[in-house]
Amino acid sequence: MKCILFVFSIIALLLCSTVQAVDKSACSQPREIGPCRKADPKFFYNSEKKACEDFLYGGCKGNDNRFDTKEEYEKTCL
Repeated sequence: MKCILFVFSIIALLLCSTVQAVDKSACSQPREIGPCRKADPKFFYNSEKKACEDFLYGGCKGNDNRFDTKEEYEKTCL
């Protein structure tokens, strides 16, 4: 029983570290406004300036380097 619990703990730890790595990869993507014409205020991580910046998102497509709030950006990129 202890062995099974240990194995599940190791698997959970590996899954958590993988999820964090995938999330942070979004922060290295360039800003992508998208092809649509909506103007939603969002935030993205500017990897050249190493700073969070705001931009107007077109409303469709784009990439994962797009956050609704600075807090969401900080949780993902910092």
